[in-house]
Amino acid sequence: MKKKRSPLMHWLSFLPALAYWWLEETQPLEIALSVGLGLVVLEVSLEKILNGHVHSLSKLNFGIILVLGTLALVAKEGILFKLQPTFTGFICGFYLVFNQSRGRVFLVESMKEMGKSWPFPEEWLKDFERHVIAFMFLYGSFMAYWSFLGTTAQWAFWKTGGQYISFGLFMVAEFWWLRRRVKRGVK
Repeated sequence: MKKKRSPLMHWLSFLPALAYWWLEETQPLEIALSVGLGLVVLEVSLEKILNGHVHSLSKLNFGIILVLGTLALVAKEGILFKLQPTFTGFICGFYLVFNQSRGRVFLVESMKEMGKSWPFPEEWLKDFERHVIAFMFLYGSFMAYWSFLGTTAQWAFWKTGGQYISFGLFMVAEFWWLRRRVKRGVK
């Protein structure tokens, strides 16, 4: 039986970005990057301890941060470290595009694996996944903008709380879209 995800993990995921922001402002770049990398290792270790396993997305982010963080240390350039959300969004987006090009819809397969039923036509879930793909590419591009042209404080905001605001607005738009389809009886 899987352990339920600890709510602490949700808030702990903000720690590396916020610590990096504070440290970049107050310490040499090498210290900020080293502590950021250390906190990512701590985050994944705690996820394993508290949940009994590490989620696939956490493993992906861990790998991306380790690679980008190491490159940033070698190049002495913090922007590389800040590109993690961009790479995560693009990799996940391309994975979903690849699945759909093979006739598979990740969300449909996931719902079936979980034994959950989707109360609407499967085509709607496929459309929703296409919208998620667009959101991932747009958000990844948006985060690249803040990585290169914004301050670290602005980047940290959009990587943490701003990400939830963006996704919340996306979901409001999706519910509006779904409601319109239901009212119109579109299949």
